[in-house]
Amino acid sequence: MTATNFTSQPPDDCADQHDTMLDALSRAAAAVTADLSLPRTLQAITNIARELVDAQYAALGVPDKSGRLNAFITSGMTSEAMRRISHEPVGLGLLGAILESDRPIRLEDLTKDPRAVGFPTNHPVMIRFLGVPIISRGERLGNLYLTDPIDGEPFSEEDERLIVLLANHAAVAIENAHLSEQLQLIALGRERDRIGMELHDGVIQSVYAVGMKLEILRGQFPMTPEQTEQYQGVLDNLNDIIDDIRLYIRDLRSAREEQLTFRGRLENLARHFRDFARVDATVEVSGTLRTLSDQQRHSLTQIVREALSNVARHARASKVHIAVWEAGSNLILTVEDNGVGFDPAALLNPESFGLRNMEQRARRLGGQFVIESEEGRGTCLTVTVPLRP
Repeated sequence: MTATNFTSQPPDDCADQHDTMLDALSRAAAAVTADLSLPRTLQAITNIARELVDAQYAALGVPDKSGRLNAFITSGMTSEAMRRISHEPVGLGLLGAILESDRPIRLEDLTKDPRAVGFPTNHPVMIRFLGVPIISRGERLGNLYLTDPIDGEPFSEEDERLIVLLANHAAVAIENAHLSEQLQLIALGRERDRIGMELHDGVIQSVYAVGMKLEILRGQFPMTPEQTEQYQGVLDNLNDIIDDIRLYIRDLRSAREEQLTFRGRLENLARHFRDFARVDATVEVSGTLRTLSDQQRHSLTQIVREALSNVARHARASKVHIAVWEAGSNLILTVEDNGVGFDPAALLNPESFGLRNMEQRARRLGGQFVIESEEGRGTCLTVTVPLRP
């Protein structure tokens, strides 16, 4: 392993190896602080920890307020191996011991330690173990777990010291990512306020002015009963537009002040869509979805809003079904209509702004966006995003 016995090496070799380790740690620190996205930051920390000490496996556990693991990021394990494991670790055994300790734990053979219990079914066999907490200002932000150096040797004191130094850099990176997310939410709230004010003071007042001009014109020209009915229909349409804008302003405010559940947002969208487009819209939500972040709720809501807008403008559908459910560590959202369909190749058209916008929103969440459609057979839009970082 890394510098198993520095005292037995020539001084120049020790200095060279020490410089190499410092250089690796410096590059690692730069890498983990280069991105303000929390999911990518956590994955980068995990990958770098494994590479620094040449371990076969590495993981980063993020605890929740109750002390159990809320997220578990891995490195070195294939997707197929992860799928075979019955469930993600929840923070028992050795992982729980690290959660309760402020000091690293290093073991030559974890199978001989009485705390090594609770491994899920089909979990890979692991022998060597190194666990290091990530702590900042007394708050535990996560724990690094490393197992089985590739050379077969136990983890050394130098390995432990190197990962402890990485954990210090990781704490700064994680706090920066958390701060970035909070700033984004603050900016989002301010943008909602600005849009609401613009709609109220600008657009609504302009529509009111148009209505007043129409009222004035009605008194200047004689109208037949049929013309009067058509005229009244135009005024009713203007009033409906004002009501819709007011509802949108209310939704903007409630999104900030009341923090509607994701289910509530979808049901609001469906209700407004039914009233506006005269299309039967239904919502089906499975699971609690409590792990969704504010950013995820907002982006997914905007995707559904854009999808319903496309249905109203192009699909000529009579039914739309919105479904959301949890599948493992992912959330899946579908919007399916029975309209005329279209060629999915339109997604590649630079002019298809709505479709491109939905795809980009899904990618920013670390997810995937898929459209299945055929002319005359309707359209199904599917978004898959990770529930956890």
